[in-house]
Amino acid sequence: MTFALCLQLPNHIKFKRPLDIYANFIPQMIFLQSIFGYLAVCILYKWSIDWSTRSTEPPSLLNMLIAMFLTPGKVDPQAQLYRGQGFIQVVLLLLALICVPWMLCTKPYFQWKEMQKIQGQGYIGLGHRNGASRESTDEVLEIEEEGNGPVIVEEMEDEHVRYGTGR
Repeated sequence: MTFALCLQLPNHIKFKRPLDIYANFIPQMIFLQSIFGYLAVCILYKWSIDWSTRSTEPPSLLNMLIAMFLTPGKVDPQAQLYRGQGFIQVVLLLLALICVPWMLCTKPYFQWKEMQKIQGQGYIGLGHRNGASRESTDEVLEIEEEGNGPVIVEEMEDEHVRYGTGR
């Protein structure tokens, strides 16, 4: 998942979309690493400890992750992986929780502000004339579909007849 997120970054940079970097990439990376990155670090730490010399059993990392959400800041001493675990888990959980509204609200807000700025310059969306909806009668649509094609063909026929190259 981290690799897929990292693949997006060069695209955001190449296509000059800093909003995607600040509103998508950064909060997604923080969210992902504060939960799953933390779990990966805990797995490596658990593997690096010789549990046969310890007085406690190795803790269940699945239960640790579940308890991180259900009882933040409280760690059972028998299931504690390291000192200060409760504080670290609360900080990581707060980071993850901050990222959710960041991802949901930031980009739509800035896109809305950009739209307001464009409309403030006098531009309006297609299909609107003075606030009214666009006419869509069959006659109007027929004229739009025909365009200038028949006029051009008639002018070419007139030129052929005038210069004697006609049929």
